[in-house]
Amino acid sequence: MNKSKILIPIIVFFIVLTILIIVLNPIHKYNRLFVSESKWNSIQESRIENRDLVLDDIKFNDYKLIIDEQNNTIYYSVINDSKNQYNPNVSYSTNSKNVKLVILSDEITDQKVKNNYQFKIMIYNEKEYHIYNLICTDLPIINISYNKDEEVKQKSVPMEMYLFDNLLNVPNKITISSGKIKKDGESYIFSLQMLTPGKNKRDNMCSILGMKPSSEYILTPVNNNMEKDTNKNNRVELFLNNEYKGVYELSLTRKEGERNEG
Repeated sequence: MNKSKILIPIIVFFIVLTILIIVLNPIHKYNRLFVSESKWNSIQESRIENRDLVLDDIKFNDYKLIIDEQNNTIYYSVINDSKNQYNPNVSYSTNSKNVKLVILSDEITDQKVKNNYQFKIMIYNEKEYHIYNLICTDLPIINISYNKDEEVKQKSVPMEMYLFDNLLNVPNKITISSGKIKKDGESYIFSLQMLTPGKNKRDNMCSILGMKPSSEYILTPVNNNMEKDTNKNNRVELFLNNEYKGVYELSLTRKEGERNEG
């Protein structure tokens, strides 16, 4: 059989597949989603606000953003070594069909990031709309998820940790681990665990934010009156179940610090 007759259907298949991926999961440049204030107001005025119309997922430069539905805010950790950090590629999905996303025309700048400036993002369909605030941060992000029916107190509860490290020259931006978390005063102590091939749990020794590998860390709140200092090592934006809790300092627990020193 002629090789060209075999190749043509394969090429056509991949072209069609590529088109479908683009149509079903469109990717846009951040500034290509800008609309003017008059257009923004026009969309609002012709629709009804509905907070049940929500973003299931939104990614900048292929990295998933944290959506705090409780506070109606999306958080973007700016990747410091990215060429398009202030004009990222944007993709999203929603809980409804035929939903569009627009951004009130507003450039991301260093100064706005440092000042916790709130950008505006709107999703809408023919009848409804929902507006989110977008906050950009130059700190890494930690989101710890656990069963909402279990309150974090002095007794540890099972959790899943998602860490996005935006610092320079970090090959693995994302660290995910199961484990346990408990509260110690205003701080949170969490231990990381992993499953062995035999399905047994053991310590998961991870190097987080350039620290020595450890399985136990502590998150201590930073005074809200203190300016966010990104030169200060190991400061992160903390989320519990996607709800923003503030700026915390991540460090080894005393036990783990002594173990590493030994």
